[in-house]
Amino acid sequence: MDRVMPIELDRVVIRKRIHGYDISEVDELVRVCARTIEALEKQNTALQDECLRYKAELNRSISQEGVLKDTLMLAQRAADETRTAAQKHAEAIIEEARQSALAERVAAQRSLSEMRWELERLKQERSLIVKEFVGMLDRFKSRFETEGSLGFAVIQGDVLESSEA
Repeated sequence: MDRVMPIELDRVVIRKRIHGYDISEVDELVRVCARTIEALEKQNTALQDECLRYKAELNRSISQEGVLKDTLMLAQRAADETRTAAQKHAEAIIEEARQSALAERVAAQRSLSEMRWELERLKQERSLIVKEFVGMLDRFKSRFETEGSLGFAVIQGDVLESSEA
């Protein structure tokens, strides 16, 4: 017999021999062994059931761990992509600001150049006007000096009259 079941122990019949064991003690030992084996089988069955529950719980935990790892990896990838997109967006904003500043600087330089050009033109125009004015004053002075010896010209109404008359 490889394995003895408790019921088999209950049904065992031990033959009697002369000068053998006390039958009642042997019967009691067989009953105790049967009850012990029965209790151990129940405990073994309960432990196997518990082991199956733990295995199922372990499998669920392993499955959840896989889902959590996948979720964490996905979240990390999304965070990396968001960070990269934000960095690219920031770089684009900075580049746009640089281009805008450059365009403003070019426009300001162009405006400054135009203002300098206009200032130079106005200086030349002023110089020309001053020269013409000085020339006109010189002509009036010359005329005045010339006419002063001849007499003063007086304007009365629409007629120019000489004071010598």
